[in-house]
Amino acid sequence: MNGLRKIIRDIFGFSGNEINGFLILLPLITVVVCSEPLYRQWISARDVDWSEEHAFLDSLVASWPDPPVTSEVAFGDLDTLTRVSAFDPNTAPVPTMVASGVPVHLANRIAAYRQKGGHFRIKQDLLRIYGLDSALYRQLFLQIQLPSGREAPVAHRAGASRTTVLQEKERRFDINTADTVALKAVYGIGSRLAQRIVRFRDALGGFVNDHQLYEVYGLDSVVVDRLRKVSYIARDFTPKKLNINTANEEDLARHPYISRKMAQRITAYRFQHGAFPDTGAVRNVLVVSDDELERILPYIAAGN
Repeated sequence: MNGLRKIIRDIFGFSGNEINGFLILLPLITVVVCSEPLYRQWISARDVDWSEEHAFLDSLVASWPDPPVTSEVAFGDLDTLTRVSAFDPNTAPVPTMVASGVPVHLANRIAAYRQKGGHFRIKQDLLRIYGLDSALYRQLFLQIQLPSGREAPVAHRAGASRTTVLQEKERRFDINTADTVALKAVYGIGSRLAQRIVRFRDALGGFVNDHQLYEVYGLDSVVVDRLRKVSYIARDFTPKKLNINTANEEDLARHPYISRKMAQRITAYRFQHGAFPDTGAVRNVLVVSDDELERILPYIAAGN
């Protein structure tokens, strides 16, 4: 024991009282640390009797009413069944939506969305509600009292196709001018992703190709496909350009397509040889592939 006390004193520099306390606390700490895994091992080795729980669950299942046999319902009766549980998400109260199969928390979100001025024009608009996934949407599809989106809500079918085209055009937006509100209307894009899209767009100077949306960090390819379907790039759009003859190294390196090394080479060339005669002269400076160069060219200019 005296040898152990001497070792502790030499290592930690404790006094006599501190050494006594240390020798008392060390075993206690060891017991506390080891007790939890030992207890788990003891519990897992025990045989647990779940018979009472099984009997209780069986009694609950036995008390459930038998589900309706929908396979015996004639096709002509389908519309009647749909009307019984149908609901309009723009007007239905929460209890009605719950009775139609909408979970309580989603029904409350729909009601809150309406209170904030939200409106559902077609069935697919319900997918804007956070937590309402595609599986539940397909389950509720026949019960939603809204147009499906594949056809326009018009009385006369003669002008239906033209109305559909006009409505689809109205729903599309310019990806280079859209704000976060428009982006969040796309299912799968929340506030964070919408802000990330806008920041990436502004850093680029604008999108020149909708495939650039795949480069936004955290944006799933399925969501990108949805976004591409409802957005467009104006034909006369010109991206914001960096003047490679006047921009400093920091400004160049801030562009997503121009690395710090590229920016250093551009400014070094300018210092040694003077201004670039045109943007094509960048090929003599940047050691990049043709694809990388094609990405950069729309965003640079060689003015005086």
